[in-house]
Amino acid sequence: MANTPEFIQTTVISTRIRLARNFAGFPFPSKMSDAHASDIVQLVAEGLKRLDPYEYKRYDIAKLSDSEAQLLQEQYLISPALLKRLNGGAAFVSSDRAVSIMVNEEDHLREQYIVKGFDLYKAYERLSALDDGLSSIFDFAFDEKLGYLTACPSNLGTGMRASVMMLLPGLARNGELKAIVSELKSNGMTIRGAFGEGTSAEGYLYQVSNERTLGLSEQEILEKVSGTTMRLCNRELLAREELLRTSETETRDRCLRAYGTLSNCAILSLQEFLSKIADVKLGVLFGFLKADNQKKFDEFLDDMRPAAFRLNNNLEGESERFCDEVRAETVGNVLPKLVYVTGRGSEKSEKRKK
Repeated sequence: MANTPEFIQTTVISTRIRLARNFAGFPFPSKMSDAHASDIVQLVAEGLKRLDPYEYKRYDIAKLSDSEAQLLQEQYLISPALLKRLNGGAAFVSSDRAVSIMVNEEDHLREQYIVKGFDLYKAYERLSALDDGLSSIFDFAFDEKLGYLTACPSNLGTGMRASVMMLLPGLARNGELKAIVSELKSNGMTIRGAFGEGTSAEGYLYQVSNERTLGLSEQEILEKVSGTTMRLCNRELLAREELLRTSETETRDRCLRAYGTLSNCAILSLQEFLSKIADVKLGVLFGFLKADNQKKFDEFLDDMRPAAFRLNNNLEGESERFCDEVRAETVGNVLPKLVYVTGRGSEKSEKRKK
């Protein structure tokens, strides 16, 4: 990230590479028996131990508590679809929690690696090395013409999805995203909510990825996603500049009101927190608010996610109303230590003073 242009750093949150793989000789997860599913989980466990006996921790979906399952989902280590797989669903997570292998979701294996910031090639290299290791142990379903065989035809070929998590407040606020969705789709790309297909955007966060894998090499997919990301970053930068040019005072007011509410309330629902913290982040981007330590601010946001918040504050079994009170107290105490107002006047008011 050190050599990444600042406007990309403020737009791209993280990068993910995901590979879909299936074992030859086994039915796809939607058609297989519970016995087959259990066999595949055991095969994966043994294979990963051969690669590194201590690197991966196993999570069986049926054995997870609701809070554990939600926490793994909040950390993007498992998907909502995997949580529905109580018989034979599992995940193996690396010690640094950057790599996860979902077992018996839509495909037998969904290997993924997530890295902070914009680094598609680093993510690809690490996950490709893992996939090469697994390929040396297992016989994956592969066709000379179609490539890797997958449950969904859209994943045929390389089976690879490259995606970036992007912060797009400018495009979300000016209404351009609707047109962008159509543009991306016509170019073999897609844009979804923060947690993938079927989810809504959270705090201006959107996941942009390739939609097609058949007929494209892994290098071509990386280049396509990289190029799309750069174009979206440029459009987001222009949208932010336009937002400031046309409604700086109104935007500043919105951000400061959000900050004021979060810093001075007694009851704070999760929905209100997510809505208002999005405008606080917008205020930090525009310089209306200042976060001296962005890393600590990001960690605070992660800790405020529902499962992490309940776990960190010993709120298991407590009512939503009580959680709302604790959330208000926590945010009121912590947020002002991480973020502060830079000054009452805008550039326009400073010009008036002169």
